[in-house]
Formats: sequence, structure tokens, C-alpha cells
Amino acid sequence: MRVLILTHPRSGGLSLMNYIGNELNYTQYHEPFNNDEINTKIFVEDNIVVKDFPNHIINKGYDINDVVSKFDKVIIHHRGNHRDLAISLTYFQYGYGSNLHETYKVTDEWIKDNEDKIEQMMVNTSEMFSTIENMKNEGCLRTTYDGIYNDKSDVLRLLKYLNIYNPRYLDILDKRHKLQNGDIGMEDVKVKPKLI
Repeated sequence: MRVLILTHPRSGGLSLMNYIGNELNYTQYHEPFNNDEINTKIFVEDNIVVKDFPNHIINKGYDINDVVSKFDKVIIHHRGNHRDLAISLTYFQYGYGSNLHETYKVTDEWIKDNEDKIEQMMVNTSEMFSTIENMKNEGCLRTTYDGIYNDKSDVLRLLKYLNIYNPRYLDILDKRHKLQNGDIGMEDVKVKPKLI
């Protein structure tokens, strides 16, 4: 099976790809359309999960619908809340954090102090956010950050969509691994099977 995750930055898409890759024992391709040279294996290799942004695909000259047609399962994953996306991107774009994949703390005071930057980030990312939010494709699964990591409302739908009947790696999707105001981040994810 070939799985494609279409998402945008700061959505938890990398963790989602890691979960699927570990659960299904698939090769993972993180943002292959963001490289100078496209690894063409992603168009033919079986047992893979690819995570990328629609704008990367389009900017490389590919038709998004053609790329989608090459995959058996397509997950359209987004943050759900545009403001939360803008807060996270603002934090890194203005140098408050150095590693995009480490935990970081955002306080109400920090948000208040950076309100103008956050509002500008919402303007700058509005097209990207709406592209994901408005993508339509029959047979795809739509998930959100909250539905995977917070209230878990999308997890059972994800398992069913991917025909995962005995999940062993759900710890990867535990909210304590969240980067923004999370406890331990992605580096401490245990990929050993955990029976539930």
C-alpha cells in the first residue's frame, strides 16, 4: 500500500508519518518535493508513506491530482486552527526557537507580546492554510491536529482507513509528545511496540 499525507507546516504531520511508518513498517519519505532532486521511487515503490505540502508539489511543476492518483490512501491533515498554526510558525520564524522538532513553550504573555507578528503570519499563510482546508478528494481521509493529538476523535477513523486492527505504536500520537507546550517531544518517542 502507498500512503500520502498532504499537510502544511506545524500540523503534526511528521509525527503522523512516523506513526504510520512504524505501525505498518513502511519506508518514510519526509517532504521529498522540497528537495532539489525528486526521488522518483515515491511514484512506484510499494509500502511507503510520503508526507509533503501541496505547495511543494505544485512548485516542482507537478499536478497535485496526478500525484494523488499514484497513491492508494491519501490523508489530508491540517492544524484545524489557523491562529495556532500562525503562533507556531511565528515562534520559529522570528528566532525564538532553533530546532523545529524540539519542544518549546508559548505563554499567553508571549502571544500578547507578539500579536502583530502572529496576525501578519496569518495573512502570509492564509493561501497555504485554505489550500489544505479546501482540498477535496473522494476516498481520502481528513484529519486534524486536535483529532489526532488532543481529543483523539480521528485516531479510530485513521486506524480503520489504513486497516490497522492491532495498533502497537499509538504512543507516537500521545499528546505528551507535542512540540508546542508538550512534555517530552518527538525525540523521546518510544517506537517499541506497546500493546493497548
